[in-house]
Amino acid sequence: MPVAAIIPIRSFARGKERLASALDPGTRHMLATSMAARTVMAAEAAQLIPAIVTADSGVSSWATSLGVPVIEESGGGLNGAATDGVHWAAANSMRWVVLHADLPLVTGSDLDGIGAAIEGGTAILAPSADGGTTALSSPHPIEFRYGAVSAHLHLAQMGNAEIFARTGLLHDLDSLSDLQSAMEHPEGQWLRSLI
Repeated sequence: MPVAAIIPIRSFARGKERLASALDPGTRHMLATSMAARTVMAAEAAQLIPAIVTADSGVSSWATSLGVPVIEESGGGLNGAATDGVHWAAANSMRWVVLHADLPLVTGSDLDGIGAAIEGGTAILAPSADGGTTALSSPHPIEFRYGAVSAHLHLAQMGNAEIFARTGLLHDLDSLSDLQSAMEHPEGQWLRSLI
């Protein structure tokens, strides 16, 4: 059974507002778009089928131009978007992993093995360095609880899960310190030409 990489994206135009003190709107737009594109490419390299969940017309147009399915977000923030994606995957007879789009270091090798684990019925969780959740899949129903310490909140519902603690999944981009750290990593050199 194929595995969908469900990628919620709120907006490129309003993305990464926490970086507004250092980056102008145009740069933040390019940063958000570039990270999303890297996530899509990483998913495809790992033999996952990316699908974008959004209510934003600009994000929808971008995804459509790449040939990536678009799932209409019904509301409820990130938790609601993840739920919308899971319902779409089920309706299309697919297993799923919810994968974040703000992973500046992610590569296909970071996602290697995720599809096989999910196809085998294993729950998987990738924590971010600050205790969040950057990738998540469960063979059983789960209540999404994104936010502070979400990795612990998700794991408590999942019981046994395979933990994917890989550089590209550990490092999400929420703050200026995250951006600086990513720029110093070899896989983050692409950021230097953007910022």
